[in-house]
Amino acid sequence: MEVQYKRYRTHKISASDIQTVHTVLDSRILDLNAEISGVNMEGLMDNAGRAVANLVSSLKPKKILTVCGGGNNGGDGYVAASILKKEGQDIDCYPASPPVSELCKKKYAAYVKNGGRVIDSVKKGKYDVIVDALLGVGITGPPREPYASLIDLINESGAKVVSVDVPSGFPSNHYVKPQFTVTMQFRKDGMTKSNSGKIVVADVGFPLGTIEMIGPGDLIAFPSSLKSSHKGENGICVLVGGSIRYFGAPIYMACSALRMGPDLVNLYTPSSIHNHVASNCQGIILRKSGIDQIEFNYDLMKVLNERADSLAIGPGISKVETALEEAAKIIDFTLSIKKSLVIDADALEASRSITDFKGTTVLTPHRGEFKSVFGIDPTEDNVMRVARKINAIILLKGEVDIVTDGETLKKNISYHHQSMTRGGTGDLVTGAVAGLLARRLDPMHSATLASYIVGQAGLNAFGKMGDGYMISDLIDSIPEVLVSGIKKTS
Repeated sequence: MEVQYKRYRTHKISASDIQTVHTVLDSRILDLNAEISGVNMEGLMDNAGRAVANLVSSLKPKKILTVCGGGNNGGDGYVAASILKKEGQDIDCYPASPPVSELCKKKYAAYVKNGGRVIDSVKKGKYDVIVDALLGVGITGPPREPYASLIDLINESGAKVVSVDVPSGFPSNHYVKPQFTVTMQFRKDGMTKSNSGKIVVADVGFPLGTIEMIGPGDLIAFPSSLKSSHKGENGICVLVGGSIRYFGAPIYMACSALRMGPDLVNLYTPSSIHNHVASNCQGIILRKSGIDQIEFNYDLMKVLNERADSLAIGPGISKVETALEEAAKIIDFTLSIKKSLVIDADALEASRSITDFKGTTVLTPHRGEFKSVFGIDPTEDNVMRVARKINAIILLKGEVDIVTDGETLKKNISYHHQSMTRGGTGDLVTGAVAGLLARRLDPMHSATLASYIVGQAGLNAFGKMGDGYMISDLIDSIPEVLVSGIKKTS
């Protein structure tokens, strides 16, 4: 089963807010960013185990079985078992597989050291409460053995079942069907009473800064290509930019989009700058949009309607009135056919009158552009309010990148460099968002991931060349970010 990239459905959060909803993907990103940023993961596990133990104790059990996997979900189970044993409960632990994660190993050892019973087989009908701590949010396909058989055994046990974080096997079609689920920090998207029983949300103590963090963990969302795919199935990206005055911006946008791995990138620019673009950006399909300024022509309409997965528009089009008029037509058409869209730079001005971006659009203004277009200061609350009102994702570029859909707020505080104020950097962000959208990543994750990738590439470029790096060097640093990120998150 492939991970489903769904849009966030959360409100602006505090560390104690437990009414929000995360996708399974969001939870995996949060765990990794927390670990990378130095959060005390053992403390979080202890809090999770305590929450599970409290729920189990409330059921007045006679004999308890905790079934544990080898990862951190199993670690939560061992913590709960240790607490319940200390409270005098009659409890056994069954390791479905040997502990693998370091925290799971530590919590298993602590349980055994304190006299906890470990059994090597499970008998039906012996237990009135079973704690399901087999599999957490890291599952990416149907459960394999020995987990598949254990899921069936738990479901057929007749005991009250308490799942840890998510029912093991969720969200596949083969999962534990508990009476209770103690889920950590956030309710997971797709969890209902019918598939998770009574859902108890436990605040395990993630710091607010980590919850809002954009960081290396976001690379989990980077799309992978299917083995059976052929040209075009991994994304077709359409870009519109440039003018007789500005030919660098569309080049940067296109190169960045290519680095995200879509199969095809179509770049529409005025024909007067084609020689400049063609000599500086290989790998694209260069198409005509006007002579000196962009225009909405039949070829662009046809490609958008029949082939494109995403469109980005704005870098370098200039504020010439005719260019803005044509940009408005292109934006309106793209929204009408419900394609993913990125709007940046001068095209933001052309979209000023739109009141509903259909939830498929990412706007990428810097702070000055935001104030100019929306007439208010670019505070966090204002940016969230605007995003909610116009039904769009806003990636506000600046010293701290802010990404919001009006409900969730994410921030890139650490992964960028102060030298990234130079011309062209914003065009890279626009291209990266468009490339990720073309690969069918949802708008919110596309925006957060683009912010991280381009920001980290800037850090890498500065680390190698200091202030002497050029925007082309930053583009060339992107593959290093992707490769090193895959190693960290795998």
